[in-house]
Order: sequence, then structure tokens, then C-alpha cells
Amino acid sequence: MRNTVETFSSRSFATMVLFATVSTAMLGLPGSLSFFIQQDAWLIPIIGSIVGIPIIFLYTLLARWMPSDVIFDMNKRTFGKVIGWLASFFYILFPLIHFPAIMSYAVTFINHFLLPSTPFFVCYLLCLSIIVFGVICGIEAIARTASLCLLFFFVPLTLLIGLTLHDVDIGYIMPIAHSPMAATIEAFAIYMGNVVCNVVIQLSIFPKHITDKKAAEKALWLGYSLGCLILIVFTFLCITVLTPQVVSRDFYPALSLAQRIDVGQFFQRIEATITVIWFISIYFNLLLYFYAILTGIGHLFNLKKNKPLVWPIAMLLLFLGVTYFTSIIEEREFFRFVSIPQSILTGFFLPLFLVAVGLIKRRKKKQPLWPKHAKESTGLPTS
Repeated sequence: MRNTVETFSSRSFATMVLFATVSTAMLGLPGSLSFFIQQDAWLIPIIGSIVGIPIIFLYTLLARWMPSDVIFDMNKRTFGKVIGWLASFFYILFPLIHFPAIMSYAVTFINHFLLPSTPFFVCYLLCLSIIVFGVICGIEAIARTASLCLLFFFVPLTLLIGLTLHDVDIGYIMPIAHSPMAATIEAFAIYMGNVVCNVVIQLSIFPKHITDKKAAEKALWLGYSLGCLILIVFTFLCITVLTPQVVSRDFYPALSLAQRIDVGQFFQRIEATITVIWFISIYFNLLLYFYAILTGIGHLFNLKKNKPLVWPIAMLLLFLGVTYFTSIIEEREFFRFVSIPQSILTGFFLPLFLVAVGLIKRRKKKQPLWPKHAKESTGLPTS
């Protein structure tokens, strides 16, 4: 896994970015935002997505400077051996802490709605086994599979959006921008931490593993933009169809939205649509998290092969996942007080420091700050 660089197309990469961006946020984000700012929840994805543009630009700038690297190589090249090692360790903590939390969230959903009589541990083990199989297949197989799943993502998505539009009531978003500033800031932090800054996980594969570097940058922007657009639409639909009061108390508002669909009393309760969409997106997001942990540990300890680590890491994640939360309250507190700060630190401040130090070094070496794209997928950084 370390000796041969697996590569895939920019189209597959755009799909990976899209799935990772929507992921868990599609199902629960409207409820989290509405809990703080009620009818103004739909504004946060719009504002947050725009504010996130400079953060995505940081990622593309790093890719321009070091087109043959991933985040672990970037840390070492920019900060040096010791500080780079510490920076990579800090980065690995992001997927290591978030993977069990996201898995627990997903398994809780499965446990409540699909397999209510199955023990949580069994559901978790089953889901983890599927993810382990995907990781063993390699990042190239993961990316190509993501492209194949794109049709099964967009068809149910279009169906769900189209069948709920007639229930929209604009009156539910009135009055606009009437929420307290403190609550608005907290809701904004939730979106930045759970959506925008989570895109940093792409640096575990970007730009090194994408064949066409120029197209890879466009793919990153495309995947991010489409993901944010979907979240904007979903949040708006949840608020205008279900009402802000209902959404703020609902743990899975997008599911409730799908359950309301009723066309002529013969096309009803098609909540399977949101389930299919969500399972596809969260699966590939978790694959990326696991892959980042696996390759990150391999980089930290200069391992020639990473695959022998798959099962030990899986057992660690299994233990963490089944012991993380004892209640939904603990889960919400985790995402609010642990997940968001860590996501912002890893997704914004770490790339910001990389760019800041990189700017100083490039100025000293008189290298261009915005170099041309590398022609080779594993070529040396352009200067």
C-alpha cells in the first residue's frame, strides 16, 4: 500500500468529496441548527458554505505546492521531522475520535428503525466489518465504487426533494434573521465544524492519489459545492415543511420529512429514499476516516506495509464505538463540545499554519506562491 501509489479519476474524487460533505449532516443537521435558531436555521448553511470557501482554498493551495503528497507528507516537508510528526499525530486524532462517534450515530439509527431487536454490539460489528472489507480493497477500489453509487444517490435524492416541494410553506421561515447573536454563532460553529472543516479528511488522499491534478482541484470545489447545496436544500425543506418547532425536537428531521410524502394516498412513507442516500454517503465517509487512520499510522512509524494494521485498528474502533456513549444526551454533548472544536482546529488552523510556514519558506527560496499544476500524479512539487 505504501510502495505502489493507487490513483483514480477526478470524477471519483468529486463523488468522494460530495459523500463526505453531506454524510451525517444530511440526517441531523437541520435539527441541530433549528434547536438554537429555530426558523433561521436555513440561513446557516448558506452563510457557512460561503465562509468555507477560503478554507477550501487553503487545501487547494497546499495541493499546488505539494502535488505528490498527502497531509502527512505535507506536515513533514513543511514543519520538519519532529514538529511534522506531532502535526500528523494531531491530524490522526481527528478521524480516530470521530469514527467511533459517527459509527455510533449510524448504528443507533439502524438499531432504532431497521433492526430494533438486534443488539447494538452486533449491529456495530456488522457495519464495521463492511467498512474493513472496503479499506482492504484499497483507496482506488473505494473511489471507483463511489462513482458507481452516484446514480443510487441522486435518483432517490431528486425523488425526495421533488415530492416534498408542494408542502413548502414560506411562512415558517418568518421572521428572517431574528435569532439572538449568541445562538446564531453557536449554530454557525456547528455547521463549520460538522460540514466545512470536515473536508480536511480529503487531504489524506488529495492530491497524491488523483491522476489529473488540475481536474482534482475542480473536483474538490465541485464536490464541496454540491454537498453544501444539498444541505441548504434539505435544511430549507425541513424548516418549511415540518415547522421549526418540530425540527428542533427531532433527532432525524430528514427522515420525518421523507415520512410525510403522500401522493394520491398510494405513494406514501418512502423513507427508504433518505435511508439509501444517507447510508451511501456515510459509508464512504467512514471509509475515508478509517483509511486516514491506517495510512497516518503507517506514515508516523515509517511502516512498509499498512494492511497488517487493519484488524488491530478495527478492534480499537470497535471497543471505542461500543463504549463511547450511554445516552443520546452524551452523544449530543460530544458533537457540541468535542467534535466541533477539534474539527475547526484540524480543518482550519492546521492547514492555516501549513500555508503560513509554507509562504515564508517559498518567499525565502523565491518560489512562486501560485505554481502551475504538476503533470505527473506522483511528480515533484512544481516551483
